[in-house]
Amino acid sequence: GWCTWSWRCGTSTTTAAPGTRLPLEIALDPDVGSNSIQSFQLSRNSHFGIEAQPRADGGKSAELVLLHELDRETQAAYTLELVAQDGGSPARAGTATVSVRVLDANDNSPAFPQGSLTVELGEDAPRGSLLLDLDAADPDEGPNGEIVYGFGSQVPAEARQLFRLDPLSGRLTLEGPVDYERQRTYELDVQAQDRGASPLAATCKVIVTWARRPARPSGSARCA
Repeated sequence: GWCTWSWRCGTSTTTAAPGTRLPLEIALDPDVGSNSIQSFQLSRNSHFGIEAQPRADGGKSAELVLLHELDRETQAAYTLELVAQDGGSPARAGTATVSVRVLDANDNSPAFPQGSLTVELGEDAPRGSLLLDLDAADPDEGPNGEIVYGFGSQVPAEARQLFRLDPLSGRLTLEGPVDYERQRTYELDVQAQDRGASPLAATCKVIVTWARRPARPSGSARCA
């Protein structure tokens, strides 16, 4: 006898290479030999094929074969229809829904739309003044897309005391007293790094200058 079946399949990832096989051992047919499952057909799609593998009882099992690389940012899931047919006379068939969810791989770096930015502050700018509200973006999912901000390793200790960069919000503020006569320009390398297992990062160069005439801090400028 033939048992109609349905199944929702597991997952693949964006790092899976073409040729990767996902076994689909899911059809239920109590017959053996030529009356058991003999062939499979998969609905037309651009990324997956289907191959039948022989089993000891004379039947066939199915393997989903990846034909092209996956990109979760382009398409995160695929829904396919699989038809299994036995070798009886008359032949009988059953269908299954195969759902493939593409897991995220850390294949995108954070990005600043601007690689550098200059901010001008007046000499009367008070502590706590907002210089920038940085906003890098990363299209990855979960920790791979979560961003932490920090100063680059080349930023000197003096500048780290003068400026504060919030690691979560990306807000850059003036925190310390400024000696305008000693130094009127600071160059800060700001880094945005994701929380992936092998983290990726991007850098934005922020140049802060002091205006000789009083000017209000520009908190609306964005390196975003």
